[in-house]
Amino acid sequence: MKNNISWLFIGLLAAFAATGFLLALAPDLALLTFVFVLLGWLISLCLHEYAHALVASKFGDYTVAGSGYLTLDPRHYFYGPTSLILPIIALVMGGIGLPGGAVMIRTDLIRKRWHQSAISLAGPAATLICAVLVYFGAVALQGLPALFVSLMVLFFFLLTAFILNMLPIPGLDGFGAISPYLPQRWRNAVSPQVSGLMIVALLVLVFFFGYRIIMPIMLAITGALGIDLAPVFLGLGRFRLW
Repeated sequence: MKNNISWLFIGLLAAFAATGFLLALAPDLALLTFVFVLLGWLISLCLHEYAHALVASKFGDYTVAGSGYLTLDPRHYFYGPTSLILPIIALVMGGIGLPGGAVMIRTDLIRKRWHQSAISLAGPAATLICAVLVYFGAVALQGLPALFVSLMVLFFFLLTAFILNMLPIPGLDGFGAISPYLPQRWRNAVSPQVSGLMIVALLVLVFFFGYRIIMPIMLAITGALGIDLAPVFLGLGRFRLW
């Protein structure tokens, strides 16, 4: 069955849960925070791309099932360095969550413009749901300090990824949501090569200047929601092993 959930994804979930359990037992082992957050990040990427594929299949793209996109298998969602390697480097080195992964959607099979927009927005919506669930999980586990700050770091990465992915830049989902309503000549000007170059430029910009760009936005949003980012900074100290 092509649409069964992959054992690799189930293994990621099991490893994530097991690492969280070990964090509760051995809070002084900072390496566990690194592994825990990275596993949670990979799980969220799978769910993000699965959401794109699921909505696309509902709105007419019958090819996503045969491509394995509905299995949650991470091997089907990553193509080249910009979809996995560079985002992970930015996560590890820069402390910023960047969009990653991709599913190939047959837009010619999608009849309505709002369907195309819904497909683009489904991924960020999944990321935001993951961020909310992780945050409430962190609140519920405040009595376990190492696990709490690790979950807060994961929440921070997920929220930054959501914000960045909603930017109306070619190659990101924010642009994909508005693209169906743009003039045809504008859409024709945005080739896959142009989108790829803009994504690489965004990766470089955020990697080197990420905190200057994203932190004021994050502080404004979390401040409005009454969320204290102090545990995030504590968790980042554990996440960065160097």
